[in-house]
Parts: sequence; C-alpha cells; structure tokens
Amino acid sequence: MGDDGRPNTLGLREQDLNALLSQLEAGAATKEAGRVFSRWRFREQSVVVRILQPGGTDTVTRMACRNLSQRGIGLLHRSYVHLGTTCSVLLPHPRKGEQEYRGTVVRCLHLSGMVHEIGIRFEEDIPLRDITRPDPMQEIFAVEHVDPQSLVGTILLVEDSEMDVRLVKHFLRDTQLRVKHCDNLKDAEREAKSGVGLILCDIHLGDEYGGDLAKKLHEHGVCGPPVVMISADRSERTYSLITQPYIAGFLSKPINQESLLRAIGEFMVDPSVFANQNNAGGVKTDPQIIKSLIPELNKVCERLREAVEQGDTTLVFSLVMQISGVAPVMGLDELAGVAETVGQKLASSMDLEWAKSRIEEIERLCAEAAGG
Repeated sequence: MGDDGRPNTLGLREQDLNALLSQLEAGAATKEAGRVFSRWRFREQSVVVRILQPGGTDTVTRMACRNLSQRGIGLLHRSYVHLGTTCSVLLPHPRKGEQEYRGTVVRCLHLSGMVHEIGIRFEEDIPLRDITRPDPMQEIFAVEHVDPQSLVGTILLVEDSEMDVRLVKHFLRDTQLRVKHCDNLKDAEREAKSGVGLILCDIHLGDEYGGDLAKKLHEHGVCGPPVVMISADRSERTYSLITQPYIAGFLSKPINQESLLRAIGEFMVDPSVFANQNNAGGVKTDPQIIKSLIPELNKVCERLREAVEQGDTTLVFSLVMQISGVAPVMGLDELAGVAETVGQKLASSMDLEWAKSRIEEIERLCAEAAGG
C-alpha cells in the first residue's frame, strides 16, 4: 500500500484495475510496426517507482502495472510525468528478491480522467522470464521481430517427420543458419556435443521420447546449447517436461515462420542487434512447399495404417502427432481437427480401439488431399 493506504496512485484495487486493463486491451491496436521487444501482460497491482529529482529529494510512489518488456515497462499513474525524467522501478525476482532497474520516462499519454500511461525504458535488459514466469506452453518471446539475415550459426533439428524437416528448412531459407538434422536420440546426442547454437527437438520421435535428450545432456553436465522442445502434444506429460529447468522453451505445432524465427532469435542473437531491425513481418508458406509435402503425408498415412494393424499404439500416437502438426500449415483444417482429437484421446488413454474409426477418417482425408 502507499503512504495514504491506497494500493497505487489511482486508488484502484485488483478487481477495478483488471477491469480497466481489460478495457484498455480491448481497444488496443495491433502490433506497432517499429516495436522491437514484445510487451507481456504484467498486471501487478503496484510496483514501487522512485522518481529521481536532479539535485533534489527523490519521490517514491506506487504505480499500477499494465505490461512489461525486456527493455521497458508500462505503468498507470494519476498525473503527468515529464519525458526524460530519470527513475527506477523495483521488480520481483524469484531468487534475488526485489531488484531495482533504472530507466527513463519515454512516454506519457493521457488515457481518460486522471489515468495516464507512463512508459519507462530501462537502461539495461531485464530478466523478463524470471519476473513474469509465463505459462511455458504459451509461445511468448521477448523479441517481437527478427530479421532472418541476423540469424547466423548452426542449429540441430531433431525430428523424425520429413514433412516438418522440410517446413523448418523452408522457413529458414532466408537466414544464414546451417541446419543439422537427426531423427534419433543417439545421433542427436553426438551432434549436440559437436558445436551447435540451439537444439530444436520434437518430443515424439517414433518409439523414442525426445525429452530424454535434454535430460541426458543435463545429467552428463554438457554445457552447451539451449533445447527448445516442439510438439503438437499439449498433454500433462508434455507440460511436466517443458517446466524442467533444462528445457529452454516450447514451440507448438503447427510451427509458423514468425514464431520459429523469434524462438531462434531469442537464443542466438545478441539483443543489441534487434535495435536496428525492421519489422520482419509474417510470411505465408509457399504453395510449392505445400505441394511437395503431399507425398510425405501419404507415406505417413501408410505407416499409420501399418502401425494400427500391428497394434503399436506408441507409433500410432507419434504419427498422428506428425499429421496434426503439419496439416494446418497445408491448409487441411478438417484433417488437422480429426488428428488433434485422436492425439488428445491417445495421450490421455492410449486406447487404440477407440481411435481406429477416427484413423480411417484421417486416411480418407489424406487421400482427398492427394486428389485420390
């Protein structure tokens, strides 16, 4: 509370503050073209702000929070604050307690009544994920825009789906990245120690579990590249995996180019590089690459049929996840929906008998996509 007993300078308690913030978000415009760092929702009732007065007494107050980025914070305050004002903000850190971050007021907008939005730019980047602790299954990245040409180095893609391999390479075609590819854990563990900047690893690799790669590297003390898991599976087991400290992030299938570039950029590009970048924008998948995926989709369906006949539920699940992950990118929404439903059911019960009739539907939709 402030000195006068109010939670912040606006006197808004949690319920009223959330209502105001929801109203502001509902009326907000889409992404700003020049924005470099993503703003994450940060609905703290108040944070301590110290306004540093040159040659005078500092003013300490509590302001309500709207959002936070790697480079700045958006606050709500009852009055105008001059641009260029130097200040510091106390933010919570899970291990270090409250930490003070110094910055400068770069924005002060009158919103309504006595409500002003104050934008403070920090002098240095802050540990955004530590402070906000987002849902690990949300694809939230600190960087909003990544120029493909700024991505340089080598990444390791651990993926047993040829369709996904083609898509990833297609999305990275304008970068300067070298993509090493493995489809099994033994080869992936060897390549991980050979010098790569980032590992993208599918959780389901046939009858192997991709999460074991990051765990092994962690247990063996390999000080190396961050591991980002990718999957269409959003089950409890996946959530349990990606909350482990040795997992750096999560990409949900279907992968799109924007999220892939942002994920790689977050771990492989010095943040100072982003300051001079323009909006990379979204890029649609080339129809030619989609056309080239149809034969691979048919191969997966053939393997799926064989796995069902053999009663190999684990392989069935893995193949259904492959289809679920790539079908939306190919514009096959009905196929994607059926595959996702089957995948969710198998993830919770591994009931192959229940899934058989739906798998026949998957096969029919795949045949239609191929023009059969």
